[in-house]
Amino acid sequence: MKRYGRFTALHGLTLEIPRGSLFALVGPNGAGKTTALGLLTGLLTPTSGRVFVEGFDMEREPLSAKARLGFVPDRPFLWPKWTPREALRFVGAVFGMKGQGLEEEIDRELSRQDLTANADVRNETLSHGTRQRVALATAFLHAPDLIVLDEPIVGLDPLAQRRLVSRLEEHTRQGGTVLFTTHQLSLAEEVGTLAALVIKGRLRALGAPASLTTPEGFRGSLSEIFFRLADET
Repeated sequence: MKRYGRFTALHGLTLEIPRGSLFALVGPNGAGKTTALGLLTGLLTPTSGRVFVEGFDMEREPLSAKARLGFVPDRPFLWPKWTPREALRFVGAVFGMKGQGLEEEIDRELSRQDLTANADVRNETLSHGTRQRVALATAFLHAPDLIVLDEPIVGLDPLAQRRLVSRLEEHTRQGGTVLFTTHQLSLAEEVGTLAALVIKGRLRALGAPASLTTPEGFRGSLSEIFFRLADET
């Protein structure tokens, strides 16, 4: 649970995300999705309840928990005077990477995100979509178990979107886990292996995108349940 004064942003959200899942967290604006990601990544402290990442308690063992995840918020910040290479070098150092091994991983990640040509250009000169790819590169650099993405395809062109989806699918095939939020129901249905629908801070449906179940016993696709419940509220 997360409260701000008398306002409850998230009501007792309980989720267990299986390893290897591409998990979509869906809901209308103000549903509590970004709050949930803030709690999961340690940016916010829960009013009540606990958060675990790969078995590590985010509040009691924050360094161990955070070391196992890569995160791109909905509005990622990149130091404007740095270059993508410098940003990756800094992030790598934070996660204990160093030397030639770090430089090789940086070059590999720059290539995978199609950033090689912009590797030594200041971030402030890059387009929004290119900066988004830099942020994604920082999340993948240290090969985390869990990738957490808040609206990851915003600003990406169709080719970059397809490359990202392929990368996320590859990550889960290799045993990693992905949690992402999106307003695009089609993306959640096409990419997600599991989905949760949150409305007004409450979990309203959970399951495979093609067949979610609500506590009231209603079953249907993510789109069907979303519009049914969103209209009711």
